[in-house]
Amino acid sequence: MGKKFLILIVLFNFSIYAQTHISGSLTPFNTEYNWVILYQLKGVKQVYVANTEIVNGNFSIELPSNSPKGMYRLMYDLDKNGFIDFIYNNQSINVAFNPNNAQETIVFSNSEENKQYQSYLNEAEGIKRKLDSLQITFLAVNQTQEKSDFNALYQKVKTHYDELQQHYEKVTNNKLAHHFIKGNFKYYPTELIATPQLYLNSERNHFFDYINFEDKELLNSTFLTEKIIDYVFYLNSSDDFEAQNKLHLAAIKTIMDKAAGNYELKIELLTTLLYAFGQMENATIVHFVLNNYYNKLPAEKQEKKVIEEVLELVKTAIGNAAPEIEWIEKGKSNKLTTLAKADHYLLVFYSSTCSHCLIEVPKLYNFSQNLSKVKVIAVALEDNDVQFKIHAATFKKWSNILALGKWENTIAKNYGIKSTPTYFVLDQHKKIVSKPHLLEDVFKFFGN
Repeated sequence: MGKKFLILIVLFNFSIYAQTHISGSLTPFNTEYNWVILYQLKGVKQVYVANTEIVNGNFSIELPSNSPKGMYRLMYDLDKNGFIDFIYNNQSINVAFNPNNAQETIVFSNSEENKQYQSYLNEAEGIKRKLDSLQITFLAVNQTQEKSDFNALYQKVKTHYDELQQHYEKVTNNKLAHHFIKGNFKYYPTELIATPQLYLNSERNHFFDYINFEDKELLNSTFLTEKIIDYVFYLNSSDDFEAQNKLHLAAIKTIMDKAAGNYELKIELLTTLLYAFGQMENATIVHFVLNNYYNKLPAEKQEKKVIEEVLELVKTAIGNAAPEIEWIEKGKSNKLTTLAKADHYLLVFYSSTCSHCLIEVPKLYNFSQNLSKVKVIAVALEDNDVQFKIHAATFKKWSNILALGKWENTIAKNYGIKSTPTYFVLDQHKKIVSKPHLLEDVFKFFGN
């Protein structure tokens, strides 16, 4: 009895600590790639799992067999965002891929589930490209017979797509891949659509038809957030900024309605959107999302760090009030906010160690002499005051500010200065109305 009990203990311990492996090879091997990093994908987050060296194009990472199942990512090129995703379901995985074209060359040798999912993606995407191409071409066809022929071919391809979807949903039933395959299915109408606007409306209205926002496996991956990004940024676009914002706001409302009372999902989606619009410096959308959604979440769900970082991203966005600047000039204290009114204010950040600045800023000074209703404020990012005194004496009609410490100076940080020269145009109320990239853009703004 004692021996049997001992054997059971040994077997039990073995089952706990049994290892699975994520191994593979980069073919052809490039010595540029030295390491792979394994992450588990959880919503908008990439949770670090492990890393290992690539030796002669090969790698292997050990995982405990009780590691969480779900979607994982192998990152092999941080600089160019080179990665592959795969499904982990407590089984060892071996994969090979071409690092120069990873997504199209993935081959799994021992994971039936990943083989099926990858096969589905390759086949389904090919058919969807055909259906989309037929629809786009159909919009330009005028002849009745041609329209009829296109519709007949479209319906044939659509039938093939529907059958393919049914097949893969059946063979992956009770597998993790099944959730992602169902969510990837795309709605196509029974007949081709006659006008571009009706087609776009159909795409928007049916985008989420097959996505279950309560599916825990989808929630525990980047699947939903990637779909949301596609919906908001690629399916709702316009060349007009105001129209674009209206489309984005409507799209955000749609996805928030879909998330309903799922606070965890809402937090992830809102965080994704806030950082995305923050990086685009779209202050209008950022403030709308904060005021109408994020700030209305339960207090314990909100993260002050998220709010602070996002607001920092849009601090100098067009439409925002310019950050305050205080300086002493000719013994007198000055503030940007209390300067006498001008039609416009032009801020120029430069440095005497910047060769472009030494060429451009004198040109700007000469140009500004003809701008009687524009006040120029020149901020010199310097390590000392030697060159500043020389330039300030030259640019007599400007307000000249010495910002010691260069990039670490408070003014430079408040304006997010990363290079010089950098320009900001403010209106009479000190709101940012333009951020010219080049000196020529400054000239153009002021009508030259």
